[in-house]
Amino acid sequence: MKLHSLGIDFHHDKDFLIDRPEGSGDDLIIIFKSPAVILQNGVIQSVPADSAVVYSKGERQYYGAAGAEYINHWVHFECDERDAFFDRIELPFNRVIPVSASGTEDILNLLNIEWVSNDGDNREECVDLLLRLLLAKLGGAEGSPQRNPHSAALRSLRAEIYRAPAECKSIAELSARLALSPSYFQNLYKKEFGVSCYEDVLAARLERAKYYLSDTSLSVRRIAELCGFENDTHFMRQFRRRTGITATQYRGDIQK
Repeated sequence: MKLHSLGIDFHHDKDFLIDRPEGSGDDLIIIFKSPAVILQNGVIQSVPADSAVVYSKGERQYYGAAGAEYINHWVHFECDERDAFFDRIELPFNRVIPVSASGTEDILNLLNIEWVSNDGDNREECVDLLLRLLLAKLGGAEGSPQRNPHSAALRSLRAEIYRAPAECKSIAELSARLALSPSYFQNLYKKEFGVSCYEDVLAARLERAKYYLSDTSLSVRRIAELCGFENDTHFMRQFRRRTGITATQYRGDIQK
């Protein structure tokens, strides 16, 4: 895949309208960050923010503002639409699809960095991979259930939990970051991920502990501290309860 151009957070006024009867001469991803209107199946219809359309080459492109301000991201690119990749990701061309905010913005920013960079022999390969990642993200969004308004914040928080589990001190502290009550936060978290936040934090800490046990010579007490457990006794109790063996046995089995 080849990237021709892209724009992030382009703002326009209420009169903004694009109408290209023959398309733009290439494939186009439009991600609406504000409510918009589009022409689909011969009918002008409204679409909500955080929606997208992937226009195929030659398809009419008709979209514009639906309110006082219009904001979008856009990516002009070239691809072979017969590529089996599109069958695998089940990406619908020329149709409105929901956009998962989780990760999409990061991919666009990385794509932009690679696009403006003149360094490295692998630039085109990186651009190709990032384009495929973006399209796969969009393809996977259509079959996803409708998410709650806190979905993006919850997913970001979960990534932080697994990145630094020792920093997650309490449910009250985590819920406060999202300005939610602890009970409502826990309800949303379990609906989003199918597991309670407490169990997720514990799972993240134990995964980190397994790494330290298998790849370092740190003491069990130090590992418990680094992973955020109250003390080594609490750590060892939780480790055995969830793995069926002690931390010492786990380390011994890995090192055999």
